[in-house]
Amino acid sequence: MKNFLPESRHPSRHLRPRPSTGNLGRTVLSNIYEAVTGRRPVPAAFIRRAVANGLPKDHLHEAIRRAKSVHQLPDYLLGMAAQKHEQGVYWNDLGLNARARDNYLESTFWALYAEVLSDDHARKHEIHQQYSSSYECAAPHFAAPAKLVQVGFVASTLQGYLRIPPTVQTSATGKLPCVIVLNGLCSPKEELHYVENALVARGFATLSVDYPGQVGTLPPSPFDVAEFGNSLCLFLSAHPEIDCSRISLYGTSLGARIALYLALTFPERFKAVVSISAPYDLTGDLNQMTPALAKELLLPVITARTSLLELAQQTPIEERLGKLTTPVLVAGGGKDLITLPEETRYIFEQIDSADKKLLLCPGANHNLYEMMPSIRYEIAQWLWQRA
Repeated sequence: MKNFLPESRHPSRHLRPRPSTGNLGRTVLSNIYEAVTGRRPVPAAFIRRAVANGLPKDHLHEAIRRAKSVHQLPDYLLGMAAQKHEQGVYWNDLGLNARARDNYLESTFWALYAEVLSDDHARKHEIHQQYSSSYECAAPHFAAPAKLVQVGFVASTLQGYLRIPPTVQTSATGKLPCVIVLNGLCSPKEELHYVENALVARGFATLSVDYPGQVGTLPPSPFDVAEFGNSLCLFLSAHPEIDCSRISLYGTSLGARIALYLALTFPERFKAVVSISAPYDLTGDLNQMTPALAKELLLPVITARTSLLELAQQTPIEERLGKLTTPVLVAGGGKDLITLPEETRYIFEQIDSADKKLLLCPGANHNLYEMMPSIRYEIAQWLWQRA
């Protein structure tokens, strides 16, 4: 196979760009704005992520405007979350399930993004409990209800949500295809709600599970990724409505790297893989990737660095992509500073599957948040054609 880059050039060590004049200009303007107003601007990456995954754009910008600083914004978001949760309780008491559901769901995302902005670990844990409760209240009232489940893993259990589409499109066996949805670093299962919606609308069951240790307080703990994949498939095999011969993987960011690793480890187990913004090399480019990851996800640099190192050890894909023959859709953003477009293209070129597709969006950043409201359904259709 012809490589996208010469063999002498490593795809990430040589191609990660220095900040451009535009980036430096924005940094200078941001520093001037903070010095003059005393207010640190809300990171654009945070706004993209929050809007793509559930918060009304106009309402979020109004919240940002009303908050006196980014440090006070979590309190404002939590106030919105509490208000929406109370409204959910009100409509639930009246038996108006749809209105209750919508308010509980919006409460979930106000609180979830308050947790993202918070830098207090103890408080993060409290906020996590808050939005988990709101989502659990909304879950039974979705068109495809979300069932809170416990997935056995090693000597513990992992919390997840299993969703079954309302219109059953079964195979000859009378069972459903399923997509395992893998979230990125410090991105909880509740944040995957709209990805699941696109998949269940197409006819898939979905399973979303938080990684070991990912409970809103700390980055994921070190864990055996292959055993994690085994646990997910074993869990699904206990559900008679799921066709375990038609399981696919959908991953974003570090979850996409895990998806690629599982497909390499179990080549006969998965029907197809979707990889969105998967980083290629987590160690060779660590010093330049860590600040980008920390900025995009609002994490302490040491947390981002530790997480990258630990996950790199558990998902060695760099020398193995040529052995991947499962159908794969590789997607990335042309403006992504964590997973460069060159790296996304390099991953695509290295994969040896006869059925592969590259989706490179020039105007998008990490995880294609700008494109997600529509691209989710295109991806769901691609998966369905291979289920």
